[in-house]
Amino acid sequence: MKTPKIAIIGLGYVGLPLAVEFAKKYQVLGFDINQSRVDELKQNKDHTLETSSEDLESVNLSSLKELKNNSTGLWLTTDLDELKDSNFYVVTVPTPVDKNHRPDLTPLYKASQSIGKILSKGDLVVYE
Repeated sequence: MKTPKIAIIGLGYVGLPLAVEFAKKYQVLGFDINQSRVDELKQNKDHTLETSSEDLESVNLSSLKELKNNSTGLWLTTDLDELKDSNFYVVTVPTPVDKNHRPDLTPLYKASQSIGKILSKGDLVVYE
């Protein structure tokens, strides 16, 4: 099996801790559509308190180039094209429920459509 190049889609309460833990052993790209969320995380701050500033600082890298030159670490982005070299995708987007307890799968569908544009044969996608 080739070396995993991991992309975590959605940096909320599930995706962020997962990205940080994977980044301790692998190259990880963390993707979110919310630019202010990505900016906050690049400053090693997480207002949701799902991970500590120390943990973020230990894995955060300053550029995609730096990630490619290291065997471990985390690059945070809102640019879907930066994920195209990944081969293992974990989708961790919200599925809120309405008043009738039916899930809104729109974020899941949109994330799937987005990564579908950059997938290559043999890539793996996991829905968390």
